[in-house]
Amino acid sequence: MRFMEDLLTIAAEAEHLIGAKDGSDQQALTKELSKIMEEVEHLYGPRDRSYKLLEPLITECSYPNTRIYRPLGMIRIYLTTECKRARYIASYQLAHEAVHTLSPVPMGFASTILEEGVAEFFAYRYVNRVHGLTLEVGDSRYDSALRASARLLAENEFVIKELRLREPIIAKMDPKLLVEVAGVDSYLAEFLCRKFDDYQPTPWRESLAEDAQRFIRGFRSIWE
Repeated sequence: MRFMEDLLTIAAEAEHLIGAKDGSDQQALTKELSKIMEEVEHLYGPRDRSYKLLEPLITECSYPNTRIYRPLGMIRIYLTTECKRARYIASYQLAHEAVHTLSPVPMGFASTILEEGVAEFFAYRYVNRVHGLTLEVGDSRYDSALRASARLLAENEFVIKELRLREPIIAKMDPKLLVEVAGVDSYLAEFLCRKFDDYQPTPWRESLAEDAQRFIRGFRSIWE
């Protein structure tokens, strides 16, 4: 699957290079991404400008993704052809991927539940405000990430910016930092710092664990 996605991004780059596609959609996407980046940086802190953010491209890929070209110091967002079908889909994909451009994941690390959850949180709010739509989460992993990150952002929408003052790269944030700066409980902090790709949700188990944590906190409060 990954190999095929790589080939499709290469094909998109080749088409872009020879100007094989109409540039009107491209210009509209680039303009919207610029506006999105202003908002993303306002909320979550400045983007790592050691990487040049290239204009987004529509591809035949099965899912949107952000590629980091480290030797060239460049980042590109690749969108799916669904963006041509509905403008709100383009807005959603751009908004989600924009969060990933803030602090490119370094070698040896992986995107965390926190990063994916914040990306979903921002994208859903953006689409709701711009298009007046409330989207449904179709993937249980992203739903769990969204819900967990929403708990973190509920008290302070600028908490990611504050966390990045201590650790600029979201993927490198650890539970201790989240507890100290964001004031969340250790269970939520541990969950948010897990690798997203390794996470397979089991709703009943997560719910049971949260209930257990609440019980322990409540029990302790009786004796404090």
